[in-house]
Amino acid sequence: MKRLAPPDHILTLTVLVLMGLGLLMVYSASLSISEVRYGNPFRIIMHWMFYIPLGLLIMGLLSRVEVSWWRAVALPMLLAAFVMMIAVLIPGLGKEINGAQRWFSVFGLTLQPVELLKPVIFIYMAYYMSTFPDRLQRFSTGLAPMLVMLGVSLLLLLLQPDFGSSALLFAVCLCMWFVGGVPMRHLAGLLLAFVPLGAVAIIAEPYRMQRLISFMDPWSDPFGSGYQLVQSLIGFGSGGLFGVGLGQGVQKLFYLPEVFTDFISATLAEELGLAGMLMLIFLFAVLLGRGVYFAIREEQPFQRLLVLGCTLSIAFTFFINLGAAMGLLPTKGMPLPFISYGGSALIGNSILIGLMLAVQRHRPENARKGARR
Repeated sequence: MKRLAPPDHILTLTVLVLMGLGLLMVYSASLSISEVRYGNPFRIIMHWMFYIPLGLLIMGLLSRVEVSWWRAVALPMLLAAFVMMIAVLIPGLGKEINGAQRWFSVFGLTLQPVELLKPVIFIYMAYYMSTFPDRLQRFSTGLAPMLVMLGVSLLLLLLQPDFGSSALLFAVCLCMWFVGGVPMRHLAGLLLAFVPLGAVAIIAEPYRMQRLISFMDPWSDPFGSGYQLVQSLIGFGSGGLFGVGLGQGVQKLFYLPEVFTDFISATLAEELGLAGMLMLIFLFAVLLGRGVYFAIREEQPFQRLLVLGCTLSIAFTFFINLGAAMGLLPTKGMPLPFISYGGSALIGNSILIGLMLAVQRHRPENARKGARR
């Protein structure tokens, strides 16, 4: 039986610390809401605690899978992900929440198929570019086949609708194509085509335009379209240097909507202050830096591109969430990785970390070190 290297200690410890911090902040932010909604202040945190060991189990299992296996099943997994994305749009199969049809409900748990689609898309892109490098110089045989797969993914996401995940997938794939050797002229032409399409997608939906307007000046309508961002900024401003104290925040008392999900960073800033935010940024810097390190030292194109895609997905999600909560980006419902309440997002991020660890653990020199130990 092949001996594997132990999981990278720095990456694993960082993820565990982030999960612990997330558990702490969800507990603090959800008590009052859980008491009012369910008559039990601990119901939300108990539900959340179920997902953490599940995420760790998935992470550990995936890290043991031979990387070449992911490459071999790239197409079947992509087709399976498309089937799930179509199924969630069917009334009776998919569950609608807040006007969006993005979830399956299984034994009381809500799961988003997009969290499976993301890693599968990255696996497919890495597979195609590493298997057919000679095709990349021609648009018809290089970028076009990958663009078709990404286009199908984006269309299925926009039908839910999920504009944020669509933008995230496009950005990550664009970076992977650049590193993978797709000519700049093809990427430049793609950007010129997609920018107008993105603008049309925003203008076509009034709520997206309203988010953009309120992002530019939330104080012009502080009790309407700008309410959520205004309350988030109040939370950030109230924390000061060291915060008001864990559990002592005010914004979670029904002032700030989505306080333990998409806007949990505002709670963290209010209760732990600038010191807490710097700690959060440092942890993500370590996590993302470790991913970049894995990608740089990896000699095999498939493994390098796969690690890059997983790392960038977590990085962009972090930047989008924090930027939206701080008013630097338009408001978008995207959870903070490993911190925000959300079982699907936690499982999806655990899959990404598991794939990164699989590449690290199966490197020949790492495996030899593990065998000697």
